[in-house]
Amino acid sequence: MKKYMMIAAVFAALGLNATYAMDALTAQDENVATEVVTVEFVAIEADQLPQAVKDAVASNFEGATINGAAVKDENDVKTYKVTIADGEGNVQDVLFNEQGEILPNA
Repeated sequence: MKKYMMIAAVFAALGLNATYAMDALTAQDENVATEVVTVEFVAIEADQLPQAVKDAVASNFEGATINGAAVKDENDVKTYKVTIADGEGNVQDVLFNEQGEILPNA
């Protein structure tokens, strides 16, 4: 019987130490700072757009004109925001990748 009590006491002590160790790790994780970097679009001239983007505008938005352009370079991946106006005066921003593929607006 004493053996069982001794084994139970050892397991209880080990269990409590594990709990304290987990608490210490959790407290350490809470002290870790997270840095968030926001990359903004930078205005460019329309003639600085890649030819693939200009071709995509011409083929997907027939008769539209480019009113403005901007680029965002995030992790060496460029995204272009093109402000397009149609013949009726409707204006919209469209996102493109470097290959001229239309991206979803986020």
